[in-house]
Amino acid sequence: MVEPIRLAIVGCGGMGRRRLAGIAELKRAGEHAVDLVAVCDLNERNAEDLADEAKVLLGARPAVFTDLAAMTRQTDALEAAGCTTDSGSHHRVAADLLALGLHTLCEKPLALTIRGCDRIMAAAERSGKILSVAENYRRDPINRLARALIADGAIGAPQFVMETAVRGRDSVIITPWRRQKLTGTITLDAGVHNADILQYYLGDAVSAFGQTRLYEPTRVVRETAGPGGFYAGWAANLPPTVEATGEDAIFGLITFAAGALGQWVEHHAGHGLPFRHRMLFGTRGSLAVPEDRTGQPIRLTLDDGFDAADERVLDYAPSYRLDRVATALFGEERPWTYDFDFPTTDRKLIALEYAELADCIRTGAAPEVDGATGKRAVALVYALFESHVANRPVTIAEVESGAVDAYQHEIDAHLGLIPKPAGADA
Repeated sequence: MVEPIRLAIVGCGGMGRRRLAGIAELKRAGEHAVDLVAVCDLNERNAEDLADEAKVLLGARPAVFTDLAAMTRQTDALEAAGCTTDSGSHHRVAADLLALGLHTLCEKPLALTIRGCDRIMAAAERSGKILSVAENYRRDPINRLARALIADGAIGAPQFVMETAVRGRDSVIITPWRRQKLTGTITLDAGVHNADILQYYLGDAVSAFGQTRLYEPTRVVRETAGPGGFYAGWAANLPPTVEATGEDAIFGLITFAAGALGQWVEHHAGHGLPFRHRMLFGTRGSLAVPEDRTGQPIRLTLDDGFDAADERVLDYAPSYRLDRVATALFGEERPWTYDFDFPTTDRKLIALEYAELADCIRTGAAPEVDGATGKRAVALVYALFESHVANRPVTIAEVESGAVDAYQHEIDAHLGLIPKPAGADA
């Protein structure tokens, strides 16, 4: 029997609670891949609360720390950590964890800027430890099926994808920092999911032409418990309104290396009827893919008259198989739909990330979403921002290399990744 990895959760807020739920879900499925032995947060109360919750869910209370170095020194045989701090600290915390010799599963986005991503990846290279990015949408069985349908030629050669989400009005989403340019605006924090999915389906993007907007500079605090209610404990401390500085909408045209085109709208200030769709068109037909983590079926429509959103879709994806752990969590090897509420689905997908991390540590395999893949998703989001500033299409290579980075300069200076301009506030 393979020994479970000894793991710490670093960052004990709402995302840390979701990560704990994922570990508990993995254990319920009979997969003892990880032992949670430590939790760490600058806010000791948050860490103590998460440790108490872990005692209930896992049967053992992890040690509590407020310092990473102390945690690493004082926790016997600690091997890995999940970095679930706010996105603006990933470039420091994830890099520090790797430097301390810990395999690291970093929450998305990998960092707030390309320079931040590079800092974490350089730390992974120096340490020789595994860096995995927690990109959970692609682990949804329905997205696994969609990719298999594309790869198996169900719709022919892909030509065009439409990725559209319009919602949000003037509400704060979960936490105020997701409305600030310098701490990770919502179009990056949420949009990086979509950037990853588009490239998961169609391969690497090579260029983008985009515009961005800040439609709602004043945001209202309404329901802020977030996905699954995990963030409710902090909602009482929020102000009634938040002044936003980060763009809440991006609109882009993307070119993929294989030749397909994409139209991407991520509009988090939409009023009226919320709208979301994901459509892929090829030389033989189309896919209508449901919203992530809903378990709704894919609709496959072909030129020969086939049109279905049921089990018959599986006939066009012979390569589609979930791995052993995913099969245990979702109940079958080739699901075309599932019926779980959001918290259950969320923790199952997170469980898969930890199962993979443990396997990579024990076998030496590379994680599916490594640092380069996580950085590429960040680069696609920022390609739209940088294109808006430059008023021209930009290549992803320009963004990844830092050759085009005007939008990110202010963020990098705020994070200490580059010197602040002369005369800027200290």
